[in-house]
Amino acid sequence: MLSVIKRYSLQLVFTLSLLLGLQLPNFLQQYELRLQGHFVEAQQQLAAFQSLANKYFSGDLSALITKHKNSKDSLYREEALVIENTYSRVQFLQQKIDNLNQPIWYKLWELTQQINDPIVNETWTGYQANVLLNQQAILVGVSVAVTLMLSLEFFLYLIKLVLLTLFLQAKSKPEDNY
Repeated sequence: MLSVIKRYSLQLVFTLSLLLGLQLPNFLQQYELRLQGHFVEAQQQLAAFQSLANKYFSGDLSALITKHKNSKDSLYREEALVIENTYSRVQFLQQKIDNLNQPIWYKLWELTQQINDPIVNETWTGYQANVLLNQQAILVGVSVAVTLMLSLEFFLYLIKLVLLTLFLQAKSKPEDNY
């Protein structure tokens, strides 16, 4: 009876981990779309300042920022911070997008490194689960399922080994007969 429960439990774990693995490429795709949206928005915010830099500083945005920073008017000095932050955000988002132009395993690794990122959390909040059965999703799903199953089997084997060792040690101790 115990072997039947174990077998069905392992099949259930395999199935759930397969479904989880099938979701990863879809979540990654939704994250990439959200990241692109933030990037486009930041570019649009920077576009007005870039057009001023094109007009007055031969396209040099850093010269526009410097001009604003050196202004005697506090409004322009504060605006320099807004321009600088927007420019930094565009560069930051571009770097994230460039990091995701890799194979799926690298993308998933990058995603795990950014798990507390606001865009990842935003993606999770608005995530719509879909089962996309393309080659990539199946490969990731089966890989996750097999990895989890092998890890679980190894963990159960270690527990069995420890319990067996403890049982043999307890059995081999001489008993005190009083």
